[in-house]
Amino acid sequence: MRACAALLAWSIAVGALAQGSTVRVEGIAAIVGANTPRADAKVILRSDVDFRARLRLIREAPGQPHLGELPRGLLRATLDELIGEALIAREAERVQVATPTSADIRRERERLEQLAGGAESFAALVRALGSSERELEAMSRQRALVSVFLEANLEGAATVSDARIDAVFASGEHPFLGQELEDVRGAMRVWLTREALDAAVTRWIQVLRERTRVRELAGY
Repeated sequence: MRACAALLAWSIAVGALAQGSTVRVEGIAAIVGANTPRADAKVILRSDVDFRARLRLIREAPGQPHLGELPRGLLRATLDELIGEALIAREAERVQVATPTSADIRRERERLEQLAGGAESFAALVRALGSSERELEAMSRQRALVSVFLEANLEGAATVSDARIDAVFASGEHPFLGQELEDVRGAMRVWLTREALDAAVTRWIQVLRERTRVRELAGY
């Protein structure tokens, strides 16, 4: 019976897409900061996960949005990413170190468009999934909050010295094999900076997750 119901729901969704209607995934995927939705918790909707996952796919294959079934692995990775984002956003609100400006929020909206391969592809995905401007504003605002918080807290954490570049280049553990150091020093610095920032953000998320209640409701 459940299988028939699921098949019927999927058939309706496909039919709606064929007719140019929008289809949304409803329900809560996770709650960060509590067992149930409340003012001081972050609620991640299944539609949030679905949108961000399809944003990745449209970037990898520019053109029309991918509106078919999504791989569980992609949904799992996307949910983890959103949980990490929500954890940092909650911490940013708690300590109130920095507040995003309208320019910060606008920049994050532009970054979301870039993830989709451009404003046109992004708009096509928004139309297909029926996302509202209010939802996009909230998404951009949270990303901006996370960005300014990390900038304030990770300042200097990703400084890469020439000695560090020399050591890593000599080790051979880098993507610039077969090239001269001086030809790739600038690219090495950017690469090592990104690696350091990613590691620092991962540590932040691990610490926050250890002390924050995270309830996952989606079965990815």
